[in-house]
Amino acid sequence: MNIAFWSNVRHQSGVTAGVALISVLWVEMFVEEIAVTSNHICNHSLMQRLYGGIEQEEKIAKKTYSYVLGEPEYFRMLYSGKVQKTLWLSENLRFIPMESRESELFSIEGLDEINKRMSGKEHLMIDTACGYGLSSQKILEEAELTVVMFPPCRECIDSFFQSESSLCKDSFFILGNYLKEESWLTTYLTRRYGIPEERMGVIPYNPGFAQAMKAGDTISYITRNMNCSKRNGEYHWIYNAKKTVKRLRGYMMSRRFLCEEYERVPEESSGGD
Repeated sequence: MNIAFWSNVRHQSGVTAGVALISVLWVEMFVEEIAVTSNHICNHSLMQRLYGGIEQEEKIAKKTYSYVLGEPEYFRMLYSGKVQKTLWLSENLRFIPMESRESELFSIEGLDEINKRMSGKEHLMIDTACGYGLSSQKILEEAELTVVMFPPCRECIDSFFQSESSLCKDSFFILGNYLKEESWLTTYLTRRYGIPEERMGVIPYNPGFAQAMKAGDTISYITRNMNCSKRNGEYHWIYNAKKTVKRLRGYMMSRRFLCEEYERVPEESSGGD
């Protein structure tokens, strides 16, 4: 199953951090195979956050950032003529970079190539560029589940739902960079837009996690704190993150069951004619 993580607000919702955190927790909690990838500027940044640090990557990206036909020219500079290999981050977690042909915008075909390399047991989590560029449109259209991430900002939430996007209907919603004093926003999602609890989660802001992301120490930071005590300063962050992962997996499984039932009904109906 392809799960696209996306936001309507750039650099505020913690999409890349969310993919990193949720993928590691998912593997640890459910012992299932996860692949992660990214389609946006600093394509390496998701990998570097999980494995190695991002300061140099961000410096290069900032220097060369520009848009061509809705896609960053940086992609073509970085990937032109190169073959990127899968990187195993743990026994059940791997990073698969998107690839391109030199003559084409890489990300248009990148998702197709990744899907060919997926095993039948893996879930693919995609760190998707903000907005509706060519690449992001393709990913959002083909994803079996979209996770929309919001910053803790009512105006950003309202803007998304007022856009009447097709993503409003069946997506899972996460408040990223969440603070305790903003807990009313989950109630706002339910009362104003009818989003039930099982379709939403939160990822609290955690300065220690943010630093681990920059240092490329994300995996060990998460696993060190997975079972911390309630007295630990990391408890609020990890407790809510784990709760969000459980809800996301539960919602994914329920939607998969409904899809399988929907596909089965026409066959059974036709058999009775």
